[in-house]
Amino acid sequence: MHFCFQNPSDNVRAHSAQHSDLQLDRSTLRAGVLARRGLVVPVAMLVCVLMLSACTAAVPVAGEAATPNAAQQNSRLESISAYTLPTPEPLITAEVNAVISTEGSRANIRSGPSLDAPIVAKANPGDQYKITGKSADGEWWQICCVAGPGDENGEASETAWISSVVADLEGNAEAIPVIASLLPDSIEAKWQVDWSCGSERCEVRECTATIEAKSNGETDEQWLQVEHDVTWADNCFESDSWVFEVDRFTGKERSGEYVDNFLYNYWLGVQPGPATNVFSMDNGRKVAVWCDGPHEFELEESGGWTTVYQGNTCHDVRTGELVSLTYTKRWLYSGEYEGQQYERAYFGDYETLDQHLVDTNVELFYIED
Repeated sequence: MHFCFQNPSDNVRAHSAQHSDLQLDRSTLRAGVLARRGLVVPVAMLVCVLMLSACTAAVPVAGEAATPNAAQQNSRLESISAYTLPTPEPLITAEVNAVISTEGSRANIRSGPSLDAPIVAKANPGDQYKITGKSADGEWWQICCVAGPGDENGEASETAWISSVVADLEGNAEAIPVIASLLPDSIEAKWQVDWSCGSERCEVRECTATIEAKSNGETDEQWLQVEHDVTWADNCFESDSWVFEVDRFTGKERSGEYVDNFLYNYWLGVQPGPATNVFSMDNGRKVAVWCDGPHEFELEESGGWTTVYQGNTCHDVRTGELVSLTYTKRWLYSGEYEGQQYERAYFGDYETLDQHLVDTNVELFYIED
């Protein structure tokens, strides 16, 4: 049986469903307990993990094997301290403000320079905002700032857009720069995936894959439909695909549903964090990245099992595009077996994944030696 899904939420649900039909091998304590997780089955059961559909054979390990942290094996990263980053020139030298000029009604503030862009806030007549940019046609102004998803009450850190017809300008209009799209109309990106299983009895011990992202042509003024296709070498696992809607101006994936799950953060958006490292791509180019972690994500499964992902991510500091993802995955058992009580017991089986960007037509924060 195979469980492979195109939607991340389906992957999560599948993890909880995989145990119900499994047989229990009671020959040893470990085998018995591991069987409850589905590690001893009459037919090799493959379960897709991640959005990559990385599938693992349901088999136990022999002995308490050490579990390497895949993030520590990333030799492509260097400290940012060895490099001098260019200092961007300020875009606006004189303050220019927009004053809401609607009469008696509130003005819509949107996430992008389009009437199709979602409304993210409302402004009252007389409200004032600093202008940070304008659209190419001059019909929209980018303003600072409105409350974003991560802001506390009273905070406002997100830029947004208002139509020029609902506000009066205070200051020099010539000082307002044009804000171009952060991402190209046609995105192309490719990641390399190296996956391994830490059990001697894995049906597949190692496998590689490529993930290719391309915008499919279904675009509007704000959103790019970006298809992601996974292809495993030698057909060792099933292929997979999914679509993200990405804001061409902010670089953020639309739903934000998986923002707290580091496994799914492919498009974090402009300036996701300060530069912490330099990543060397396979083509020799170096990218300033924001590396964050260690992250941890736990998935409660049936039968007393908990799947634990621990890893690190690195994103381009200009666009927020994923540059590197590494994790180690383990299973912990809590419950009773043959009179013995266990609390988050670990039996030595694990997986590792190392994913890195090899090519993209997105303009990253490239630096010179």
